[in-house]
Amino acid sequence: MKNSRHDLTRGSVLANLLHLAVPSFCSQLLQDLFNVVDMIFVGRLGASALAAVAMSANLLRLIGILGHGISTGTVILVAQSLGANKPEDGQRIAMQALILSLVCGLVIGGLGYPLAESGLGLLGAEKDVISPGISYLQVTLLGLVLMFLSRTLNAIFRAAGDAITPMIVLVCATILNIVLDPLLIFGIWLFPPLGIVGSAYATLISRGVSVVMLLSFCLGGQGVIGLSGVKPGVNLKIMGQIMKLGIFTSMQALLRHSSRLAFIRVVAFFGTDAVAAYAISMRLRILVMHFGTAFSTAVGPMVGQNLGANRLDRVEQSVQLGSRLAAVVVMLVGVVIFIIPHYFVGWFTHQRSVLEIGSVYLRYLAATFGFMVVSNVLGRALNGAGDTISPMIVTGISQLFIGLVLVLVLSRLIGIVGIWIGIALSNIVQCLMMGLWYQRGEWRSKKQAYEL
Repeated sequence: MKNSRHDLTRGSVLANLLHLAVPSFCSQLLQDLFNVVDMIFVGRLGASALAAVAMSANLLRLIGILGHGISTGTVILVAQSLGANKPEDGQRIAMQALILSLVCGLVIGGLGYPLAESGLGLLGAEKDVISPGISYLQVTLLGLVLMFLSRTLNAIFRAAGDAITPMIVLVCATILNIVLDPLLIFGIWLFPPLGIVGSAYATLISRGVSVVMLLSFCLGGQGVIGLSGVKPGVNLKIMGQIMKLGIFTSMQALLRHSSRLAFIRVVAFFGTDAVAAYAISMRLRILVMHFGTAFSTAVGPMVGQNLGANRLDRVEQSVQLGSRLAAVVVMLVGVVIFIIPHYFVGWFTHQRSVLEIGSVYLRYLAATFGFMVVSNVLGRALNGAGDTISPMIVTGISQLFIGLVLVLVLSRLIGIVGIWIGIALSNIVQCLMMGLWYQRGEWRSKKQAYEL
């Protein structure tokens, strides 16, 4: 690997999108396998264990939203600095982003550790779910700093136009996770049976390996952003810019995940089987969306670098092409899932009640896949242009307010199916609102976020 970046301000827009999207798709798919493999093995322990992992995962997404904000701010600033042909600034930004991730991950993980039981209780977890859930959640919180660092390192490489190196590293980490899961969960060979906690340790170890590998590339001068010559001291101005951009993305994620926590709280009223079905469907949703969100991941750096180079024509081409490709791909996958949802839910469980509930929800989700992915692409485009406030507002209105109201009202009127209908309608509303805001074009005259 050479210490050079891929210039996204030149050449074919389609070729650049694919250069980022294809390895990003593989990386996202492999990243999700961290969780999917856990779900498959944990599912063999029963519905209670499955629900414990699902509820813990929702809490972890909520707790880790600041890391998402830091990575978004990092992509924007690093990409725009490179587009403006100022690689030294990009290196300084990357170093400050890593320091910020390290501190925030340690602090938030430490604060969340003693609150694991309270968090599960707030989600309405039953007694047979809380006990294994506490141990699983606490072990994962100990490694929260690794999650933060992993996101930031991936953001640095993507912003510089390199999505291949993170993919290769993730292949190694995922293979390790697949090997460790059965060993630690069921106590195979020399390992003791740890049950649900074993899956947490497997993910923790695998993620740690990926962080060490990516850091070694950067510090050893082999990455697209070399950090060996950058002073590691704290620069509050740069950190402030990262947080200024990232805070609204974090708030957007907070609103989105708060709505999902509220949804799962409503689902919990219908029992553990319903929660397990919801968890499986959401895992499948994430898996399918990777086919389209790979393009949104590619659009972010494309917008950032071309905006830094003042190439607005290429910015618009990237967004339009990325949206269309993403929508076509996920809609094709959605048709297959809509026809045979039982087959896909059956990957995770053989319990008849969970299969039936999950299959119904999956059909409603599949019908809105196209809306979800277009909304994601447009949101990433606005973020790449430095507008992190508008996507936050759209998400809050469509998911937390409109979506939650629909879920509460419809669930009372027609039962659990009302939850699925409410969620599906909120996805459509979010896409329409995001599209209208993008078409207003205010982002075109927005001042560049990059300013050191």
